[in-house]
Order: sequence, then C-alpha cells, then structure tokens
Amino acid sequence: MSLEARREALRLPRPDVAAPGMEDPWNDEKWQKVKWTVFRDVAYDLGPFFEKHPGGNWLLNLAIGRDCTALMESYHLRPEVATARFRMLPKLEGFPVDAVAKSPRPNDSPLYNNIRNRVREELFPEEGKNKHRMGGDHATITILSFAAFAYGVYATIPGFLSGCLLGLAGAWIGLTIQHCANHGAMSPSPAVNGVLGLTNDLIGGSSLMWRYHHQVSHHIHCNDNAMDQDVYTAMPLLRFDARRPKAWYHRFQHWYMFLAFPLLQVAFQVGDIVGLFTRDTEGAKLHGATTWELATVVIGKFVHFGLLAAPLMSHAASAVVAGIVGFMACQGVVLACTFAVSHNVPEAKLPEDTGGEAWERDWGVQQLVTSADWGGKIGNFFTGGLNLQVEHHLFPAICFVHYPAIAKIVAEEAAKMGIPYSSYRTLPGIFVAFWKFVRDMGTAEQIDDVLLPKFANPQLSPAIN
Repeated sequence: MSLEARREALRLPRPDVAAPGMEDPWNDEKWQKVKWTVFRDVAYDLGPFFEKHPGGNWLLNLAIGRDCTALMESYHLRPEVATARFRMLPKLEGFPVDAVAKSPRPNDSPLYNNIRNRVREELFPEEGKNKHRMGGDHATITILSFAAFAYGVYATIPGFLSGCLLGLAGAWIGLTIQHCANHGAMSPSPAVNGVLGLTNDLIGGSSLMWRYHHQVSHHIHCNDNAMDQDVYTAMPLLRFDARRPKAWYHRFQHWYMFLAFPLLQVAFQVGDIVGLFTRDTEGAKLHGATTWELATVVIGKFVHFGLLAAPLMSHAASAVVAGIVGFMACQGVVLACTFAVSHNVPEAKLPEDTGGEAWERDWGVQQLVTSADWGGKIGNFFTGGLNLQVEHHLFPAICFVHYPAIAKIVAEEAAKMGIPYSSYRTLPGIFVAFWKFVRDMGTAEQIDDVLLPKFANPQLSPAIN
C-alpha cells in the first residue's frame, strides 16, 4: 500500500497539501526556489539565515516548507531570540499562508511560559552561554565505552548472547546519545551534535528520517490521533487509540506485541529506505533535506551492516546470523518498550485532550496530559531522559541531565494551575499500566474524534472554556 493510499485508508490529513482552489506553495515554481517557512502567520525566506544560525542548519532544514512556529518556540529557551531573528529575515509578500497547516504556538501557553521562566531563572541564570546543552559528556563517554566493549565481545565471540549484549548497547545509544544529539542538546557545538547524531545510523536507524518523524510529527503533535506518526503508523498491527479502526485480532494485541517488538529494527530499515525514495516519513515530508543528509541514509546502512557482518571473516556464518538476530531482537524490544510506555497509558490517551485543530490547543498543557513520567535520576541516566517524558517534550533542546531538576518545577506549576501531571515511581509500574492499556484498546469500541480540545489555548480560542 502506498503512503497516499495508507493515509486515505486511515483518513489522515496532509499538512503539506494545499486545499482545493488554493495556490500550492509546494508545487508552485515561484515558491519552490525559496527556502520558505511560516512563523506566526507570516512567510519568511530562511535562505539568508543559513550558516548564521548559532545552533546549526539542521533545525532550519526541518523548518523549510512548513509552519515552524512550534519548532522554533519549543527549541529556544529564550523565545525572544527566535522572534527577533525572524523579524530580520525577508518577508515573502503574496505568499499563500492560508494554504499551510497552522502549527501550535508554545509561546501562547501560560503554563509553558511559567515553567520556562522558572527554568531560566533557577537553573540557567547565565543566559547566552548554552549551559542548558552541557552536562552530557560523562554519559557519552560511558555509553560509547560500553558499546565498544559490547562490539568487541560480539566480534570475538559472535552468537545470540553476544548479539543481545550488542543490542543493549545499541539501544542505550539510541535512547541517549543519538536522541539527545539529534535534538541539538548533547553539546553546545552543532558539529559535535551532528557527529553524535550519526550514532543513530551506526545502530541501524537513520538520523535524517528520525529528525523528521520524531521532531516534526511526534513532538509537535504528541498523541494526536491524526498527526502524530507514532500513533497511526502502529496500525493496522497495533491499535493505540480508540479513534482508530478496530480489527478482530486487536483483542490479542497485548500478547502478540511482544512478538512484534523484536521486529522493530526490521521496520526501521524498511521505513528508512522507503522514506529515502519517497522523501516522506508518513508524518512529514523531507522538504529541507540536503544532499548530504540524504546520503547519510545510504552510507549509514552500509556501515551498520558492514560492522554486523565483519565477524564473517573469521567465524561461521551461523554464529554471525545468530548474533545479528540477537542484536536486532534485543535492541528492538528495549527501544519499543521504553518509547511506548510514556505515551500509552490511560491518563495520556484521553481523546478530549487532543481534540480539534492542533493550533487551537494549549501546547504546553498538551505535553503534560499526553505523557507520563516514571522513575528518577537512575532511570534518567539509562534512558537519556525518556523516563521524564513530560520534561523532554517541554524542553527538547535541553540536555537530559537537567530533567530531574526541571521535573520539580513542572510538578509545582502544574499543581498551581490544576493541570494533570502523571508520574509513576518505577518502570515496572508504568509498564503494567501500559500493558493493561494496550489490552483495553484491543476491545474498546471505536469513538468519534472530539471536535473541541478540552485544553484550548485561551489566547486563540477565548470562547472555549
């Protein structure tokens, strides 16, 4: 099934297709020549800002061809900086802004502004020194050292168990180094983040595809039934939302998902290759992908499989194949379980929390009501902050080592405003809740989408209480 057919079958909107009768900025030759983006209802040419953006070009590339408001506002601890920079860029007169799907607006969220102001004042008072991107050095050295050791064992004694050890190392890299670096948060240096981000390709993924899928789709539209790629691409195998169609076999999904998780690595490989040829991750078109970024997909696959196959030079093929199976299965299970639990528990899946148009919602509140935290500092170290999912979604450009301190601020501000903030004490605790949720989604009757968001943005929708 093609991507377009899949979207049609699942009734998914296309945020990068103009409405009938509207000028199409994606296919109009006039606008194709411009690196355009939309920020707060105004179209700009990003071209002059390339090579000048202190955080590197990767974020600008993601912004090309879409409304980048949520991207820019959530990635800058000092929002006035992003706003000031945009005012210096050339405005595109006559651009069909209404043809571009509106993005949420983090800076209009009272909750988000309160939390961010406290984070700036209490944790990073020395502004402009990028200290919020510092602190991950020791974790990087520790994890890469473990990965080198695991690969040494695999190369010396290839087999299922050594493959599993390598899979654990790969998963740890995927959860921490690549994840934080591809968010631009592992180092103040864009070059260092770029190199560390390529560890995604090293473990079998694609840093390019991940940035579009994860940052443009998932982070901006967390748990949105139609806009978050993590929700709808699990279909038809797994049903994570009651608004998605139900099949007879979903009643068994809480059991067979454990057979599907080891195949996650295979799904990554297929998705990356398909995305390379279609320039599409299903959740986001690769409008701004450069030639080098596209090349990393191919180069990364050669390096990844070359490293896995290297022991063939001195060991039996059966042992190497067993090792590869162990690697893929173990890495897939760890990544799937860790990524899935925080957004798939009952309190993070209330349809009224993601109803209506994305831009109408209070973006800051949505990050709290669609995520759940678990554990503390130990979990934070081993998951790269993914156990503190709420804090990560609010501040993707802050290094994960700071999330435990931020969590205290988030909890206090949420309590002041009466906003739900879910946190489990342990991984087993949230995993049990996740398993029960998947079980219940397998039999839940399909429901209609909610037209109005429960947590509407008061500045955009004053009539909605």
